[in-house]
Amino acid sequence: MKTSEQPAGLGWRIGARAADVIVFSWLVLFVLVEIDQRLLGGDPLGRREARVVFDSARPIILLLVLVVIYEVVPAVMWGATPGKALLGLRVRMTTRAVPASLLAVGRAVVLYLPIIFLGPPGLLVALVLLASVVIAADGRGLHDRLLGTLIVSLPRSPEAERS
Repeated sequence: MKTSEQPAGLGWRIGARAADVIVFSWLVLFVLVEIDQRLLGGDPLGRREARVVFDSARPIILLLVLVVIYEVVPAVMWGATPGKALLGLRVRMTTRAVPASLLAVGRAVVLYLPIIFLGPPGLLVALVLLASVVIAADGRGLHDRLLGTLIVSLPRSPEAERS
């Protein structure tokens, strides 16, 4: 880890994840309801009730594509999800040298696949991961320990701190 980087505080990490959840939820609802159901489902004028039906593989495939677009691509390109980038946080390796693409896919798998494939019970997995961040002294959740990552705060400029 570079000496200028400090581990991110719990509040910053929770804020970044909250921003990610809000934006990703909106994106999922827009894509699954408006695009999948209205356009691909044959109801472009919205005459039928808009609802997501998981009776085919199409919504699952769309969810997986959205996870890759929202979590994996920005993490590979910039080392952060949009929520982390907004708050000046980055994902860093602590021990092993793993390609950024593999690291980003691993984080997305641990964070999203239980929710996508298990539904409501998968939310329990997400709550356990959140609790593990709060309980750990160093702020590293189970997913960070599993993948050998650490969320760091980028140095803040003195000008930004004064305003």
